[in-house]
Order: sequence, then C-alpha cells, then structure tokens
Amino acid sequence: MRRGTVCWAVLVCSVAMLVQGCTFQEKLQYFLQGQEESEEYQEHNEKIEERTYEPDPPKEDKPEQTHREVSELYYAYHCLDEGKQKVYLEMYDALSGMKSGVPLSTVDRSVLDVVFACVMNDHPELFHVEGYQYTEYTLGNTITGITFSGTYSMTSAQIQQAAQTIEQKLEACFQDVPLNEDEYSTVKYLYEWLINNTEYDKNVENNQNVCSVFLEGRSVCQGYAKAMQYMLQRAGIQCLLVTGFTNGERHGWNLVRVNGAYYYLDPTWGDASYASGGVGNGTEGFAPSINYDYFLVTTDEITRTHSMEKPVELPLCTAVDDNYFIREGLYFEDYDEGKFAALLDSEAVRAAGCVTVKCDSMETYTQMVQSLIDSQKIFDFVDKRGGSIAYTSNDQQRTISFWNL
Repeated sequence: MRRGTVCWAVLVCSVAMLVQGCTFQEKLQYFLQGQEESEEYQEHNEKIEERTYEPDPPKEDKPEQTHREVSELYYAYHCLDEGKQKVYLEMYDALSGMKSGVPLSTVDRSVLDVVFACVMNDHPELFHVEGYQYTEYTLGNTITGITFSGTYSMTSAQIQQAAQTIEQKLEACFQDVPLNEDEYSTVKYLYEWLINNTEYDKNVENNQNVCSVFLEGRSVCQGYAKAMQYMLQRAGIQCLLVTGFTNGERHGWNLVRVNGAYYYLDPTWGDASYASGGVGNGTEGFAPSINYDYFLVTTDEITRTHSMEKPVELPLCTAVDDNYFIREGLYFEDYDEGKFAALLDSEAVRAAGCVTVKCDSMETYTQMVQSLIDSQKIFDFVDKRGGSIAYTSNDQQRTISFWNL
C-alpha cells in the first residue's frame, strides 16, 4: 500500500506598480513631475509526498454512486469525461464532509491532481481544504484500489462558525445586488463591492481562501478571486477560479459567463490598494480606487499579461459587448475630441473627478497619448491653471486614466 500527501498550491501575491510580478504595465506621473514604483510578486508553492508499502487491500467496498445532476455553475466539472466526473464527485463529497479513506472509482493516480484542481477551482466554499492524501492498494505490481482523504486547516466547529459569519457579511451586500436579466450589472456591483470592502495585504491569515476577504477584509490574489467566485455563484452566475502566471509569478483570477458569453476578470488588479502597495501605504485617495482594465476582457486581452494553467480546456473569449468601457461609453474607435469633451463634461465624470478611456487600437491609443499627455492638451478640456492633473496609461490594455480633474 502506498500513501501520498499533496498540499494544494499556495499562491501569495505581493504588489507592484509596473511590470514586476503580477502587476499592471502602467506609467504613473504628473505633468510637472514623474513618479514610478515597483515591488515584487512572491510565490510559495509547497508539495509534500510520503509513501509506505503495505500488502493489505481496502476492506471497505467502493460505494455505488447513482447519477446526479450538477449545476452549470461549476465549469470545470462539465469539462471532464464521465470517469473523471465520478472521481470529482467522490472527492467533493469527501472534502465537503471531511471524510477519510474514501474509495475512489479509479486506480490511475495520475488523474488525482487534475481532478482535485477542478474541484478546488469550482468550489470556493471549500475554504477549509489545504490538500489531500491518497492511499494506493497493490497486489504485486498491480494497483487494486485508491482511497482519498482531505487535509484541513479548520475543525468542523470552526468551519461552521466561519460559514455563519460569511453569510452575515454577505446578507447586507445581497440586499442591494441588482439581480435581473442583465448579468453585467450584477457582476459590476459585486466587483465594486469586493474591491471597496477589501484591502490587499499579503500578511493576512487565510489569504488563499474567502475567509481573508469576508472575515478580515484583507487578502491577496487567490483570496480576491475565490471571493469573487463565491459571490457570483451565489448570484447564479457561472464563475471559475483560473490560476497561472503574470510575468513569471503565480497569480489567480476568474473566468465568468455573463449574458451567455465568456469573459476574464481580475479583481486583484482592479484594486488600487494592490497597485499602490497594499494597506498602510499612505496613498489612499491618491488614484481612482477601482480599475476596470481587466473587467470582462477577452482571451486576447488577458493573455497579453497572464498565462494560464489549464486542468481543463478554457474557452476562447471573444465577446466584447459587456466589456466595461463599451458598456459605459468609454470606448474610443478614433480620437474624437468632441466625444472626449462631452465625456469630461458629463455629470458622472464631474462627480467622480476622474475618468478612464479605452482605445480600440494602438493607433488610436498612441494618438490620444501624444495629444492629451505629451502635448498636455488635456488642459484644453479641463481648466487647471497653475495646477496638475495625474494620469496613468496602460500600453497593454490601451487605456488612459485621468484624475484630479
């Protein structure tokens, strides 16, 4: 009999302003003075294996599992073949019930990591799970059975208490969620709620799960992404945790289905407290608190800065109808000064004191940067005599933000 223990990959994101780690590729400066900042994104990934050999076969028969319907909310499950789906449900039942020694309907240990990743990427409510253990039963050189057990960071009582507190935290939030046929407004509301109620902090406990967000109000990338997923699934919107790399460092974000089309969403990169260095940096209110550059974007847009791990195949996201900039009238297909002037004069921009626009091409983006920033024609639209206007420009996403308008 062989035993193995695998610890779920731990993603710990730190922060940066430029191209370091999992950060924006942006420039931040004033017209009268320049400013750049950077920090490093860090990752800790631990895997432990230990094996022993015993001749005893499992004494417990594998339970017969009848077919059951699984909600479309769980993307990864529906990408697996029938055999792996059965193992997925066996693992999920074991993890949600904190069971040990559960016989699996496979003798192929190579599927365990893939299926376990699918379960964890589908289910943010399994916040108590740290990893798993498996035992192989052999007869000679033939594997005759595998049993599965989860490893946990909490007791049953602690899980119950945390779940109750999370529900209390979300109750007020969901009283105001716009649950209607336009899923865009629901996703936008929850995205903004998450960012407004969370600060980036790489030192907080439980930062790889939803507890850091909902109980502490602080987290890192995987905590943000799992919390986003938790809320969207509760609202009946399909959402998957996606893991991978940004500039060679580990990161976590989301795949979400909105109004029937797939988009990517990165809530961590949407939080100014992340981009500016986390809590306690003294820059609160310095820049717009929410960034929408990675809110409902295409595969082409996300892969300019993110590379993905794929336990299952991910869809090619090409839809743009629910991209933030298109939905909010902030998308420029050419440099239209009249449209830009009307935008700055709008009630929403006047109230916010800031605006971000997105360009359809590098040609339009370059033209707007050269005119508004390099030639400082932004002052032709905003009367700031003797003052300054701050801005960011993101070459990868072709967005320009102005504030202190």
